[in-house]
Amino acid sequence: MPPTASGPAAPPRPKQILAAAAIGVAAALVLLRWTAPDNPTAPSNDASRGAPAPLPSRPEPKPPPPLPRALSDAIDLMAQGRLREAQRLMLGFEASPAAVELLPDHRETMAAMLERLGNDPALRAALEFERGFEDADLDRLRRTLGSLSREGTIALRRDPEASRYIDDARRLTAEVDAIEGLLGSDRLAALRLAQDFARRHPRFAVGLAFEDRAAEAIEDTAERLMAANRLDEARTLLLELRSLRGDAAREAGSVDARLASIESVFRRRSDLDAAIREIELLGRERPHEALEVLAAMERTPENRRRLAQVESTLVFLLDDLDQGSPAVEILAADGTSLDQVEYDRREDIVLLVRARDDYDVVSVRFFWRWFDRDGEGDVVEAVLGPAEPEPARAADGAGDGRSTEVAFQAKVTQAEHGGRSLQFWAEATDRGGRIARSADPPKQLTPARRGFLQRLGLRRQ
Repeated sequence: MPPTASGPAAPPRPKQILAAAAIGVAAALVLLRWTAPDNPTAPSNDASRGAPAPLPSRPEPKPPPPLPRALSDAIDLMAQGRLREAQRLMLGFEASPAAVELLPDHRETMAAMLERLGNDPALRAALEFERGFEDADLDRLRRTLGSLSREGTIALRRDPEASRYIDDARRLTAEVDAIEGLLGSDRLAALRLAQDFARRHPRFAVGLAFEDRAAEAIEDTAERLMAANRLDEARTLLLELRSLRGDAAREAGSVDARLASIESVFRRRSDLDAAIREIELLGRERPHEALEVLAAMERTPENRRRLAQVESTLVFLLDDLDQGSPAVEILAADGTSLDQVEYDRREDIVLLVRARDDYDVVSVRFFWRWFDRDGEGDVVEAVLGPAEPEPARAADGAGDGRSTEVAFQAKVTQAEHGGRSLQFWAEATDRGGRIARSADPPKQLTPARRGFLQRLGLRRQ
C-alpha cells in the first residue's frame, strides 16, 4: 500500500489529458451526426475537412384548406352590396352535396354568413319585393314601399336587382293609381290605359280587372245618357267601347243590345220626323186635316212634347185662316127667300139649308117644331140630305180647292107637320168651333089658306 502524500496534489499526467480530449471529440461527433440531414451532399475532400456540418431546418406548418368557391363568391357579393345574389348562392350551396363535406371551420363560416343575410333589413325588403312580383301582390308591394326608410332605400340601391325592384314597384303603383283615378272621370281613357297595363303586366291585370271595371263604368255612363235622352253621346261612347274591346264586347252582348236599342229609337225618330214634315206641309194649306192626322198619331213619352209643339203651330195656322164665324140661312128648295111663303098642308116641305165660312164649315144642323093656338110641339132635328143640285164651289175658298159654302136639303113630311104652322132654324159650326144660327127668333112657315071648292078638292090652288 503506497504511503499517503502529505503535501500538495500532483499535476495531471499527459496520458490523462489525452484521454479526456478523446472523450470530448467523440461526444461532439455523435452530436453532429444526430443533427445532420439524412442525405448530406458529399463535401469535397478539402472543404469537408475544414467546414462544420450545417444545422437542420425547422418544418413549416401546413396552410388550412381554401374556402369553397361558392362561399368565396358569396363573400365578394356581400362586399359589393349584392345581398340577394349572395343569399341565393349560399342557399343553393347549402342544399348541395358539397356542403355535407365541409370542414367544421368552413361550416361555421357558412352558418354565420347565412345568419347575417337572414337578419339584414335591406335583404328582407328585397325579398318582400321579389315575392310581391312573383305573386302579383300589389298590396305587398305598396306595404314594402311604405315601410322603406331613407337608410333602407340607400342600402337597397347598392344592390342593382333590389334597386330595380324599387323602381318597378313605384312605376307599377303609379300606373294603378292613374287608372283608378280615371275610372271615376274619363272611362275611355281608363280603358285604354288598362289595356296597355294588361299587355305589360298580365298577371297583375288579372287580379285588378281594370278592363272589366272600365267597361262596366262606360256602360253605366251610356245608360245614364240614354235615360237623359242624350242618345248621340251614348251611341258614340258604346261604339268606342265596342271598338276597343272587340270580341270581349260582342261576347258580353250588353253593348250590342244597348246599341240596338238606340238605333231603334233613332229609326222611330226618323219616322216621326218624316211624318211631322208631311203634317207640316199639309198644315200650310189645310191645317184642320193636318190636325186630324196628328190626332190619330199615338202619343208616347218620346214624341209627346214634339207633337204638342206641332199641334200648337197648326192651331195657330187654323186660327189665322178661320177668323170669322160661319153664316147659315134657310131658303126654299129652289133657292128663293122664304119670306111670306106658305106651303101646301097636303105635301112634304122641302127646304134648302146653306152655310158658308171664310175657311171651312164643319157641321150643319136643322131644327123645327109646330105651333098653333093649342101650343108648341117638341123640337125635332131633321136629317139633312145632299142638295140637288149641289152648289158651285166658291171662288174665294181656302186656297186648296175646298168650297167655303155647303148646302143641304131638309125635309119635313106631311105626316110630321100635319098641316100646322112651323118654326125652324139651322146652326152651322166652323173649324174654329164657332157656331152661328140662321135666325133669332126662328123663321115661321104657315100652310096656305084654301077656299071651299079647294077644300072639297074641286079646285086646285
